[in-house]
Amino acid sequence: MDDPSPDSSPFAVLTTDSRFESVISVCRPGTTAAIEFRVPDGELISDVAFFDGKLYALSFGKLFVLDLETTGSTSLGKPRRSVPSMKRVAGAVDDPRIMCRSIAGERHVCAYWSYLVESSGKLLHVRRLIGCLATLPEKERMESSRPLSFEVFEADLVVGKWRRVDDLGGHQALFVATQSMSLPAPECGAREDCIYFVCDYDRGNWEADPLRDCGVFDMRTGTITPLLPDGVVVRRQGCRALPAWFFRTKAM
Repeated sequence: MDDPSPDSSPFAVLTTDSRFESVISVCRPGTTAAIEFRVPDGELISDVAFFDGKLYALSFGKLFVLDLETTGSTSLGKPRRSVPSMKRVAGAVDDPRIMCRSIAGERHVCAYWSYLVESSGKLLHVRRLIGCLATLPEKERMESSRPLSFEVFEADLVVGKWRRVDDLGGHQALFVATQSMSLPAPECGAREDCIYFVCDYDRGNWEADPLRDCGVFDMRTGTITPLLPDGVVVRRQGCRALPAWFFRTKAM
């Protein structure tokens, strides 16, 4: 992801993760190589976002801020090799990981998917609950999962806590995926106080319709509507990739 702030030097940030660790790579124009930072203590990073000129990283239990001033170039134009410093600035919204819930009288297996995004001067944690029937065979659960609800929390970095919010200020729309973005809804033809989402979690099933779980969540009404008309099915054409949003530079 790129730093959208016009007042700071641009960065490119790449996050990679495995079952045991996350790695954040930071590169600034003018340097010859990225600075690779292994997140300590086995914290698995679910998302990162630039906010107020700083890079924030969200794990399952904490919100961190990374000091990127230790990267970049020296006065001689040579890249610094310092590793970014990282400190906890807030806890995280409680995440029970995989859980079971009764929905409409049927038992579902559920899990949260989290996103971190800046919106109108606020740092937001968007939490998406997905689930499927518990009676399904385990190998079919991911493909059959669907969104059940969304929650949005605003970070209070003074006290280090999250506060739940019920709207986006009445004029914004959120687009969440591997790179999330908040945009003025009227300028991009979107609906205000809505969250647009794609199927970005099923990384192992390359045969399924990649757009089967794309939709719009209305924060005002709590309802979810499909992004595409019913009956539209898309099959991958030899490409192993997840759906993503692309934004025009002018819109950003």
